[in-house]
Amino acid sequence: MYMLGGGRGCKKKWWGVLLGLFWAIQVIAQTNPVRVFSVLTYNVKGNGVTNWTTNSLQVQAIGRQMAFLKPDIITFQEIPQKYAYEMTNFVGLYLPGYTVVYNSGTDGNIKSAIASRYPILRSTSWLARAGLTNFGVSNVFTRDLFEAEIIIPGFPSPVHVFTVHLKSGSTTADKERRAAEAAAISNFLVTAFLTSNSSRPYLLTGDLNETNTNSPVFKALINSATGLFLTTPTEPTTLSPLTYSIQATSLTARYDYILPCGILYSNIASGFVFRTDTLTDRPLWLLASDSTKASDHLPVTIAFANPFDVPFHLVSIQVQQGFAHIQWEAAPSRLYSVEWSRDLSSWQPIMTNIKPGSTTAIATVQIPFPFGFFRVYRHQQ
Repeated sequence: MYMLGGGRGCKKKWWGVLLGLFWAIQVIAQTNPVRVFSVLTYNVKGNGVTNWTTNSLQVQAIGRQMAFLKPDIITFQEIPQKYAYEMTNFVGLYLPGYTVVYNSGTDGNIKSAIASRYPILRSTSWLARAGLTNFGVSNVFTRDLFEAEIIIPGFPSPVHVFTVHLKSGSTTADKERRAAEAAAISNFLVTAFLTSNSSRPYLLTGDLNETNTNSPVFKALINSATGLFLTTPTEPTTLSPLTYSIQATSLTARYDYILPCGILYSNIASGFVFRTDTLTDRPLWLLASDSTKASDHLPVTIAFANPFDVPFHLVSIQVQQGFAHIQWEAAPSRLYSVEWSRDLSSWQPIMTNIKPGSTTAIATVQIPFPFGFFRVYRHQQ
């Protein structure tokens, strides 16, 4: 424990204020919060593949790209259902220390998977083969909406990462089914997920098989009710947002998206479409041909700054007629308490569960002893 003056840069769990002959801030060390985290989405063209082991040239090309980029969270689409268990070996070789979940719904051939550097609290398959009659189509959801609830250090609550692989095809029936699947996702978010998780960060990723952002698919997904926003990362060299098909003569479509909620959208740090043949600083073990060998899609990644990483800054302390008026910078989504101690050993709460209405919190507390300590406690939630 040590003492220092109040100022920016104190990103700790709690702070104490000594009331008496002088003022000071007491700091207790805590695990540093994550300041930026990255999400990558990738359709890896596993449909019909008979070798999904780490001996496969295709899997090795995918692995080299992931080992080079090292995104914090990866959502994979089109993992072959029969060999999905091989993703554990893939992560162990190319992303050691990561966790992977693949209990996604399937059409019998392919499914999704999510890998994360951070702990995965839960993973759930939603809408798997669900009926679409209520959304105008007499058919079922092609695969599923797959979710992982991920604990990121420094976030007051888990981040909910969703991924989907919508129906492909260009026929009228394909387009109608794809739009119905998007409507089903929108309905799930609005009527099921957001009813109890509206304050939590979330994002939808995946292969939407749709390049027209004015289509019914995007009208269903991107609106004020779902809270999702369109992002447009580009490839740094060509400045193209297109992701399909790198195995053809030229790219012609953008099918792969990361759609964040408002609080993440407003904290985008960077983003890009990745291809190995345009890299100028490529290491020798990452091949220029790896993008083409790996898949017909290009991966898309976005990095988000932590919107909850608010440095503690004591704005003011005033003592008047036996009361202390304490004001500090705060995150509106966090809860705070004020506690008091005579000896810095045992603490008693004075005000609890303070939820700031803005980026500044104010507490007025009675001074219970002529000399003692107050501390502001930021709840972990």
